[in-house]
Amino acid sequence: MASPGDFWVEVIGIVAACLTTLSFLPQALRIWRNGSARDVSLTMYLMMFAGQILWLTYGTVIGSASLILANISALLLVGSVLLLKLRDRAAALR
Repeated sequence: MASPGDFWVEVIGIVAACLTTLSFLPQALRIWRNGSARDVSLTMYLMMFAGQILWLTYGTVIGSASLILANISALLLVGSVLLLKLRDRAAALR
């Protein structure tokens, strides 16, 4: 049986997940508006994408809904920025 404290621990996890996941949204929107991801660090986004995959795996193994949902959402945002960066990089090489 879950204790009342477990509810608040999960609430903290969900709020933290929302804040950290949504932190990628301003960068993604800026790239979308400007049409360029030239100034974005490829290394940072590759590392973040790999980290999100590992966090998603961890969340799945321990059965944490907040970790699973946050990291699926973050993977979509980080992945979109990463794809835009790779698109810009490929265009620059042409």
